[in-house]
Amino acid sequence: MASEAPSMGASKRTSTTPSLRNSQAARPASPHTPQARSGTYPSSTSPGSSFRNEDDAIIFEIGARWLRAGFEGHSAPTCVVGFGPEQSRRAGDYRGWIQGSIGDGRLPQPVDVEEWTRAYELWRSDSREIDLGLVEDKIERAFRETYNQFLLTDAGTSRLVLVLPSLMPHPLLSSLLSTLFSRWRFPSITLLSSAAMSATAAGLRSALVVDIGWAETTATAIYEYREITTKRTTRSMKHLMQEMGLLLTGLASDGDHDAKVTDKISVGFSYCEEVVSRFAWCKSRSEDDTAADENDQTLSIPSPANPCQEYTDVPFSRLAESVDKVLFAPDIAEHELDDEEKTLPLLVYNTLLSLFPDTRGTCMSRIVFVGGGARIPGLRRRVLKEVSLLIDRHGWSPVRGKALERQRQRLEELRLSTRKPSTEPEPPKSNEEAPSTDEKPADPSKEVPEIDFVEQKLRRQNKDIPVPIQGVLREVESLGPWAGASLTTSLKIRGMVEIEREKFLQYGLAGATRDMDHVPDRRSGLRSGGDRSSWTLAGWA
Repeated sequence: MASEAPSMGASKRTSTTPSLRNSQAARPASPHTPQARSGTYPSSTSPGSSFRNEDDAIIFEIGARWLRAGFEGHSAPTCVVGFGPEQSRRAGDYRGWIQGSIGDGRLPQPVDVEEWTRAYELWRSDSREIDLGLVEDKIERAFRETYNQFLLTDAGTSRLVLVLPSLMPHPLLSSLLSTLFSRWRFPSITLLSSAAMSATAAGLRSALVVDIGWAETTATAIYEYREITTKRTTRSMKHLMQEMGLLLTGLASDGDHDAKVTDKISVGFSYCEEVVSRFAWCKSRSEDDTAADENDQTLSIPSPANPCQEYTDVPFSRLAESVDKVLFAPDIAEHELDDEEKTLPLLVYNTLLSLFPDTRGTCMSRIVFVGGGARIPGLRRRVLKEVSLLIDRHGWSPVRGKALERQRQRLEELRLSTRKPSTEPEPPKSNEEAPSTDEKPADPSKEVPEIDFVEQKLRRQNKDIPVPIQGVLREVESLGPWAGASLTTSLKIRGMVEIEREKFLQYGLAGATRDMDHVPDRRSGLRSGGDRSSWTLAGWA
């Protein structure tokens, strides 16, 4: 047996050596992991990938209640962070886990409607009602936790892009930039308008962006990526939350649906927000309400008094009353509404009315709804329908009133009286002049449209160019302002507002120039003439 061992070993070597050589020469048939290649991965990797170029910018979209953050080139933000008592808890405070997923339905004692929402918002439109020092501390904590828990990168090493509304107050904008520049060493910060980025995310150069936000609803006309005009109203999600809180407070009062509602709220904010996001809806039109009420059904929701253990039955139509009352105000006449409390259809109509005809025709066919209120079922369809009714009723004339209606009625009566047929019989015509019974008389009200030979020639020459849609009400879907900023930043184009650290720490917002005679250089974000270190606030000026 000992003499056979060497021969067996020799035979094994001779049999395995050729197979190893052949396996190295041939490609494996089974799936395998390729060898790592040198170089950096592109910046347009998926959000779940851990490979990222260090030059990629970090995008923050900051609103009154939420902060969204992520890297450029991604289709969605990496995280969404809210501002509220849960995010302001200290170490060892476990009340967020003790109360459950939807929170405590009933508060220990009723609170005022304004105080009920104050703890869940970062800022207010009126800077006189906010503590700027507290806002700076909240911003610092939110940015620090976002970098350490979600982005997993050092703050200040990458470019920072902020997506903000153009109607942001200057004291609040100054506090935001001062906090970021003083706590971290960002070399520069780029500001992008949320309305323009929403249009970009929809694939549009011009649009009417209707942002149904927390504190207010804004309608911004964008033409060739520039904001032309902006109108706003105080009818927003904040007032919808307060109205729904009052409704749920009435339901929590011993289950009485018709309980008298006061200006105090006794249900939890998180519970009310859950009800709004899941069950709030919008009716189509007032003439359809009767048919909807006849076939109304009840819906079982967690009881406002004890949502963790009990349920209560609510008519489905009652969950639409708050939306109808806050955003459309059907019981209030138009002339009784202030300029800052117009309904959503009037806001859209007045914004289109203030535009030039060619710009109006482009924007009205590209209406983009964004914000938390845009997710309410049936809301966008009703807004477009009521705007269409306003156009049919008033046209595009801003002049209205009872005197104008009387004048139009008199002109209509005069036109009808002049066109009345004569009672005297007409003389009979000869057989040669008698018209055929098959031919219909011409309608003088219908005029033959003029033929534009120049336009026809251009269309024949450019047959492949699509004709843009104009003059009709149409809605276009958008991925939101964060996705638009991610797309814009990934193109490596510097924004119009590029704020450098040294200049801001030295002069603050006062260092921004207001001279708009010089055309800015889009490649560098600076002005083409004079001192290249000057910068402008553009839409935030």
